[in-house]
Amino acid sequence: MVFILLLAWALRLLPVLDNRFHADEALYGYWGLLIGRGEDPWLAEVPVDKPPLMPYLVAGTQALFGSQRGSPWGSSEFSVRLPGLAAGLLTVPLTAGLAYSLYRERWIATVAGVVAALSPFAILFSATAFTDPVMVMLGLAACGAAARGRPGWAGLLVGLAFATKQTGLAWLPLVIGVQVANWRRRVLDLKPQVSTLFWLLPVIGLVSMWDIVRVGQGAESFWRLGIISYGGLRPIWPQELWTRLRGWVELARYLFVSPVVNGLLMAGLPALVWCGVRRPRCAAAGLDTGRYTRKSSLDLLLVAFLLIYFFLHWLWAFPVWDRYLLPLVPVLAILVGRMFSILSGCLQTAGRRAQVLSSLIGHCLLFVCLAVPALKGAQSRYPVGGDHWAYDGIEKVAAYLQNLPEGAVVYHHWLGWHYAYHLFDAPIYLAYWPTPAWLARDVQAFGVREPRYITFPSWESSARVEQALAGVGYELEPVLTTIHRDGTPSFTVYHTRALFDQ
Repeated sequence: MVFILLLAWALRLLPVLDNRFHADEALYGYWGLLIGRGEDPWLAEVPVDKPPLMPYLVAGTQALFGSQRGSPWGSSEFSVRLPGLAAGLLTVPLTAGLAYSLYRERWIATVAGVVAALSPFAILFSATAFTDPVMVMLGLAACGAAARGRPGWAGLLVGLAFATKQTGLAWLPLVIGVQVANWRRRVLDLKPQVSTLFWLLPVIGLVSMWDIVRVGQGAESFWRLGIISYGGLRPIWPQELWTRLRGWVELARYLFVSPVVNGLLMAGLPALVWCGVRRPRCAAAGLDTGRYTRKSSLDLLLVAFLLIYFFLHWLWAFPVWDRYLLPLVPVLAILVGRMFSILSGCLQTAGRRAQVLSSLIGHCLLFVCLAVPALKGAQSRYPVGGDHWAYDGIEKVAAYLQNLPEGAVVYHHWLGWHYAYHLFDAPIYLAYWPTPAWLARDVQAFGVREPRYITFPSWESSARVEQALAGVGYELEPVLTTIHRDGTPSFTVYHTRALFDQ
């Protein structure tokens, strides 16, 4: 596990330092600055659609490691991404620990840890400041606590997962299922479930109190804004079935990328369900009927969690976003380990030495099959996770705008969250422009007073704005152009200049 953890750390650290902020990451960093600088400790003056744990974690890491590029760590992104990086690393031993707690087999735990460490999907999200890695880590910890007979800790950790992201409550059914599956007496005892809920409800209460305080100060409830950000939760229309299914499946293929692992899951998951439903004696696996029944029940529980989670996101109008599939990675990793254990048990008749040798060969092949996708994931070569190089050069744009004279106006339409974070202490005024006509009228009315600047990303054309400004006697003068790592332009900063000044 030490080698696996060191490898997981190295794979996740590379994209952390290499990629710039996604828009959502910049927003979370801005929330952290508002809290840490004491300007808005309750986040009552900004629209917030998430529970409070992640913004306060980010504020804490910013206080410890610095929040701007001049910090000793040399990167303004590092401190914001540190909670996600730590959570992504901790997910690896938590996955292995949960696998061992459930099945009591070292090989299953080893395979689960390797698969979780080398998943390119997990690597790319561990290198971000999204709330999902922390939520998944806390949910896994809750399941591990439930498997080890600590229902109070399980409830507290589920509550913290919810305090990170609303969908953290999705771990609660799995926690309860693990507690039921581990119960060995004939009469089901409800004390573990009661203890779990007893420790879960106070956390939900604290989050609700935080929201009530914000609403009392004039803010919108994060529950309402969360539903709005999801696009409004509703059952999907029949004509959306195929489109959404295709979108989720296209994203799911990046969970492991490896055709061998994907093929093993496609063939092995139905086999686990079939064996779990039929509950035959499994002489090949070397287990008696009672123990196999318990393990098959755990198989059914994990597969049921996967299916319910997937169907819920498919059949309800959640946005088809890659980050929502992250909770599937550790559960699938455990099931891959379970499949390897069953395949190893099928070779028991060949002798102990042959069984161990075949297991080692199988694990080495698994490592090789996942190593190449993991390395490509560390190089950000898959379209999941962070910004995918879209925001290359944003730090140079921010550095240029920070040095503008006091009172300069910077218009924004696409980069508002990036500006809010990177230009937090800059002595400039940020102005959102909704339409080119509005921008032209504002420049015409106030353009003589202060210097005014506007930035266009490479995916947007400046033609409409140039036409609108020309109608009021102004033009765009390029003053800075940044490039992507492949040499193509990424951002262009313009200064609005009156035509008669030429």
